[in-house]
Amino acid sequence: MVELLEQINMKNFEEIRPGVLNQEQILTLNEDVIEKLNDKGVDPSAFDLHLSRQGWKMKGSIKASSDTTIDKIIGDYSEEPLTNGGPWILQRGKTYIFRLREYLKLADKSMVFGKATGKSSIGRLDVLTRLMVNNCPSFDTIENDSYKGSLYLEVTPITFPIQVREGVALSQLRLFRGSPESSELRDDQLPLYPQMILKEDGKPKTEKVRELRVNLDPDENGNSAFMAQKMAGKDLVVDLTREEKFDPEKFWAAKPPAANGTLEIEPEQFYILRSKERFKLPEDVAVYCEAISETLGELRIHYAGFVHPGFGRDRDVGTPVIFEVRGHNVSVFLRDGETLAHIKFYRMSKPCSEECLKTKKSGYEEQELKLSKYFKDWA
Repeated sequence: MVELLEQINMKNFEEIRPGVLNQEQILTLNEDVIEKLNDKGVDPSAFDLHLSRQGWKMKGSIKASSDTTIDKIIGDYSEEPLTNGGPWILQRGKTYIFRLREYLKLADKSMVFGKATGKSSIGRLDVLTRLMVNNCPSFDTIENDSYKGSLYLEVTPITFPIQVREGVALSQLRLFRGSPESSELRDDQLPLYPQMILKEDGKPKTEKVRELRVNLDPDENGNSAFMAQKMAGKDLVVDLTREEKFDPEKFWAAKPPAANGTLEIEPEQFYILRSKERFKLPEDVAVYCEAISETLGELRIHYAGFVHPGFGRDRDVGTPVIFEVRGHNVSVFLRDGETLAHIKFYRMSKPCSEECLKTKKSGYEEQELKLSKYFKDWA
């Protein structure tokens, strides 16, 4: 019976070409390879990972190693379990680990690997999420192409406490047939996609196309950034389990542009900004945006990084992406046009269908400077 299941599992991969798996391909792996996959949470190039009923408050963050299971880490470093499926309030500055609903059963030597990131709506709340798997020394990666086991998520709210419960999705997983590096488009291939990255005036960008720069020009409301409100000891909880959206002015302050084109990043403050570059992604290219380093001086840049195929394609001028920026120990002045992130372009294993691109829009397709979906639009 086990051998038969392995044969079925492997057959799922035999006809999959190298590249990022699209929605259709991910759905074919349901049950045989990905247990408890939620079809509604499958996007054009990734799928949502949902919290299970099991969670733990930890003493702090700790990375797994090649010879350590996550259950061992939980046993050694947890403070208390979270029970009954929630709801739970996750306090800022505290770290938690959740077992995820989804369970992975990759066939032996399937040549399928994974990379995870926090969902955009979660990154914009200044919540750090890191995927953890057994015997893997790196966060947010599945490096074992024969991995069979549970998936875990380390969660650390930084600015706002959040309320969650079983079934809430905080992160996404992208699967690659072959190594992610083998799916990456080379520099000499990028000119074949001349309309994929646009400048702020909507014209194609032809130089330094892998760079993402910050745009501090005013938006339609006259703002260049949003800064999280200083809570003055009173924590306002962002409840991710309710449908009604929050009043943004209770949580955020709008920042107008300075006359000299800079923005002061204050110590231990969190900011939402946008890019000068604008995306019009085709159906067969996915993107990952990563900070050009984990920190830039006294800044931490960009918690969430997936951009799905089709993003911005229905707008003549494309759509910018959002930077999530946190200050550290001293004030820093950020200049307009400063490079904050680097783009990786990935070939899709199979182009996304037109139906998928029409029905699975992210909700941020029309964004300029925009907060998380849990807040009403800024008036």
